[in-house]
Amino acid sequence: MTTHVNKQLTNDQLAELRQRGLINYDENAFFAGDLLIAENPVTSSRRVVGEAAILSENSNKRVLKG
Repeated sequence: MTTHVNKQLTNDQLAELRQRGLINYDENAFFAGDLLIAENPVTSSRRVVGEAAILSENSNKRVLKG
C-alpha cells in the first residue's frame, strides 16, 4: 500500500510564490515528494511549478561582512 503525503506550505511561502508570479492568486501550493504543485481548489486542476528547491533559492541568501 502506497501512501502519498503532501506537505502544506506556510502563508509566507505562498505569498512569496505569488509575489514571484509562480502561482496565481486563486491557487494553493503544496509539496508532493520533491515537486512543488499548484492546485486550483475550485476546478481541482493541478500543475507542476517546479522542484521543491525553488523556494529555498532566495531564502538562504545573506550579506556577508568581511
